[in-house]
Amino acid sequence: MESLKIFSLLLLTITSSFVALSAASGWSPPPPPVPSAGYTCDKHPGVCNVATPNCCKKTKTCVNLNTDKLNCGKCGKQCASGKQCCKGKCVNIQKNRSNCGACGYTCLNTDHCCTGICVNLKTNILNCGACGNKCGLNLSCCNGKIANLQTNKKHCGVCQKKCGKGNVCSNGMCDYA
Repeated sequence: MESLKIFSLLLLTITSSFVALSAASGWSPPPPPVPSAGYTCDKHPGVCNVATPNCCKKTKTCVNLNTDKLNCGKCGKQCASGKQCCKGKCVNIQKNRSNCGACGYTCLNTDHCCTGICVNLKTNILNCGACGNKCGLNLSCCNGKIANLQTNKKHCGVCQKKCGKGNVCSNGMCDYA
């Protein structure tokens, strides 16, 4: 135990002396090799950086396996056309609720991802009940169903306003039959 303390103290003294001498002489360690100087990551992994931290040794290139469409999750795994590499998985950002329109953009609990935009299928007139299901002119989306608020007994004037038994919906108002 005593020898371990002495060794640690000796190591600390040597290290401190080296740092002091280095600072006094202006010496610093050489910079890491750069790819443009002919260094490749298969032989010099230090050329990879924060933006491209992973080395694909077969191609000798630095990539980011979390975002690279040509090396998504692992070297050589390409994302199909129309898919993006998000956290190392190929996803369709036009339909994926956890990556809607961009990696990491998550839709709310009631929303769905339609053409890269988070929408509520129960109320959206351009995506009523399903992506791309458009309500026509003067029609509304009520609880995911297309409704004419001028004539619909279940949605008279506004969504969810029901006309009573024996009443009809006319011009958005419940009338007696």
